[in-house]
Amino acid sequence: MQDNTFLVINNLIYHIYTTEDFTNMKKSFLNMIKIIIPNTFSSILMADYSDSDSLLCNPLCYPESYTKMEELYLSIETEDQTRWLALCNHSALVRESELVSEEDFLNSSVYTKCYKPNNIYYSMQLHLSYNNTFLGVISLYRSKEQGDFNDEEMFIMKGFIDHLTYRFYQNYIEKNLPPNNSNNSKTNIPYLHTELASKYALTSRETEVLALILNNEDNEDIADKLCISSFTLKKHLQNIYRKFDVNSRWTLIQKCIHHEK
Repeated sequence: MQDNTFLVINNLIYHIYTTEDFTNMKKSFLNMIKIIIPNTFSSILMADYSDSDSLLCNPLCYPESYTKMEELYLSIETEDQTRWLALCNHSALVRESELVSEEDFLNSSVYTKCYKPNNIYYSMQLHLSYNNTFLGVISLYRSKEQGDFNDEEMFIMKGFIDHLTYRFYQNYIEKNLPPNNSNNSKTNIPYLHTELASKYALTSRETEVLALILNNEDNEDIADKLCISSFTLKKHLQNIYRKFDVNSRWTLIQKCIHHEK
């Protein structure tokens, strides 16, 4: 690895921690990573914690002209064969070519509708997760002529995982977690639920779902009361189960009861 590569890596890490504005930090990272890992374009998609059926949202691209491609991707996100990575409990760095066969890839909606019109063939994807919380995905893209990302480039990207995870999780805490106090008038959630939300890093909506579960509401009633679809409720439940490290409603309730004691 050349000396100038180390300099760029150190500069990138410095900017991850010192760029106060989170959006500017993301822009800076995409701009600078291209120096050491050449790519046609790159993007960052944030995890969607809203009541939509999507797992991702808010694309930021470099160059910005590729934003339309990522917006199109979001419209067909459910057809992505690598979407399951967003549900992992840990960060994962992958080459798309290692996950999907070439035949399936060329016949996929993602390739025919998004990649092919933009002369994209290869991608490197860094899915960021911490504390059982999915945070977002950073993707680098290349044309077929540029070739796939090599092992050294994967190694370089791997070195940023802990730094990016820390910064993304700090942003998640600032934007999504309810205040940890017993006078939470905005949500009107009992202290126990707020305490659990803080301990397990639940979003405000996940806290509301948990409160209704502990009130013995069934899934249909929860979806009706929160005015969300059954698919969106399933997304919230999967997130809650993952954060509590349980696999059923019964074990979730037991864990909450144990916490109260």
